[in-house]
Amino acid sequence: MYHRVLTKSEVARYPVQPGMYVLDTVFAEQMSFVRRNFTVLSLQELLDLWQRGEWSAQARYCVITFDDGWLDNYRHAYPVLKQLRMPATIFLPTDYVGRNEWFWPDQMAFLWQAIADRKQRGEATKAVEEVLSGCLDGDMSCVIPTMADHQRAADEIIERCKHLPIDRIRKLVHTLASALDVTLPLDRVIVNWDEVREMSREGVSFGSHSCTHRIMTTITSDEVSEELLRSRQVLVDQGINYVPVFCYPNGNSDASIEGLVKASGYEAAVSVRMGLEGRGPENGYAIRRVGIHNDISDTIPLFSFRLFGPQPGSA
Repeated sequence: MYHRVLTKSEVARYPVQPGMYVLDTVFAEQMSFVRRNFTVLSLQELLDLWQRGEWSAQARYCVITFDDGWLDNYRHAYPVLKQLRMPATIFLPTDYVGRNEWFWPDQMAFLWQAIADRKQRGEATKAVEEVLSGCLDGDMSCVIPTMADHQRAADEIIERCKHLPIDRIRKLVHTLASALDVTLPLDRVIVNWDEVREMSREGVSFGSHSCTHRIMTTITSDEVSEELLRSRQVLVDQGINYVPVFCYPNGNSDASIEGLVKASGYEAAVSVRMGLEGRGPENGYAIRRVGIHNDISDTIPLFSFRLFGPQPGSA
């Protein structure tokens, strides 16, 4: 499970959570390692193996997935996959495809960098504390960052916000931007449909990551169904290399949501639960994956340990 694949200059340009990326050079080395050591399957091929019961105990299977549909997947990951002729699946939040709008956690991280910069210059943060306190119902002064801990503070605020309704989060983001007199960035960071179609022709498949990227456990059942059905229809209508698998935003789900995913016509769903799957998944609507990011797997020995070391739920 990957999210972003970035160059060093891109990491320096905008704040990005450490658990959200690998460097492009690291990704290329990892894919070469996977190509040498695994039978790499498309996600549909894996589902077909499970359905037909043709799993080989002697094989070492691997499926490569990306969450969110970042533009850097197209710029940096896709050329490596194409050169090595390796399939992969990207899970798309369909409302964001081709748009300039950032996900709110990235907007928040951007704003938090601005707060940290002003804190370093000795500028007052009282207005920011008041905005946070008003929007999050509490004293937020404890997380107003110093330069040394601004990443931790940003992560803490983002985690708190994940439990809030999306309208409240958007209000907080825009109120903070206004208080700081900062313009939120509008660079396109998600793929567009032309890029999706190009990758589709070269072995990359696409599954649903909802429409709006809202966390499924924070919305009503009707809203969950709308996200599932509408995103699926968009992907089908685009005529791309579609795989009927859902990916839960932020990994949040429960038995009721899993039931809705199945009822909406999806053959499976992937989770963020760490672990391996064998000849058949323990739960086909909460398939385990191994999360890969730079700070824990930036060398091949670390990457290898991540893949082959003790895994929760492994046989």
